Amino acid sequence: MNIENIIKNQDILECWKEIQKSNIDKNISKEVLEYDVEEYHTFLFNEIVEASQYMNMSTDTLINEMLLFTKDNKSLVINFSNERLNKKIPFSSPLTYEEMSGGYTEEELGIPYQDLEDEVNAIIDIGTLVSYLIDLIFLFKEEKSYKKYLTEKLCYSEIHAKEFIEYEKNIIEDLSSK
Repeated sequence: MNIENIIKNQDILECWKEIQKSNIDKNISKEVLEYDVEEYHTFLFNEIVEASQYMNMSTDTLINEMLLFTKDNKSLVINFSNERLNKKIPFSSPLTYEEMSGGYTEEELGIPYQDLEDEVNAIIDIGTLVSYLIDLIFLFKEEKSYKKYLTEKLCYSEIHAKEFIEYEKNIIEDLSSK
């Protein structure tokens, strides 16, 4: 399997269209990508490969989990994504530049670290949904590995990793209670 199996999946596309409709005021990609598509697909696929390693499952298994989760939980995927896009994460202290960049250098990101603080300019695309799906699979299937993934892969401090997991769990609880 590859990234195309995810981004061209009908359930994923339906969720993405709903997320786009709900967030027209944001910098949402309208399929006009400002970056090399093949390079971006490789980046997304590598994110899935790395997450699957933290979950102790094959990449194909994680992709299947993501597709099945979306098919069975479209409303949750859409609402979770909308909440994530519209709620600021209540960290107890500011993130370091390393935490904001996921450990990437300015050269690898292609933008100065200072620009990372301005989330308004972030391009929200289907890759954002892929990231949220990875988060949801961690929360529902591999929560014990999630903190390790956040601290080692995304370079979050222990405190910020714990706060981030609580933030996402609270979103799910709030959505479940509605």
